Amino acid sequence: MSENQEAIMSEITTQHFYTALSKKVSGYNAKLLLNSAMIQVGFNQINADPLKLDDAKNICLELIKKGGPAFYVGKEIYQQIQ
Repeated sequence: MSENQEAIMSEITTQHFYTALSKKVSGYNAKLLLNSAMIQVGFNQINADPLKLDDAKNICLELIKKGGPAFYVGKEIYQQIQ
């Protein structure tokens, strides 16, 4: 059953995270925050492919852990996914 949950794709992409972050902080800082969160989750580059639901949630949680503007972006996207 957990295999079925992992296969569920979201409509969220890493570009979606970057766009939301860049509205709160500079583009450079948005890229740093997102890259850091993605490395923690196990990704190594920003792309336009839709993320698995679990991966998108994990990136949200990593952003929430970072606090500040990243917290609000992570929280906002996590609520959209739910």
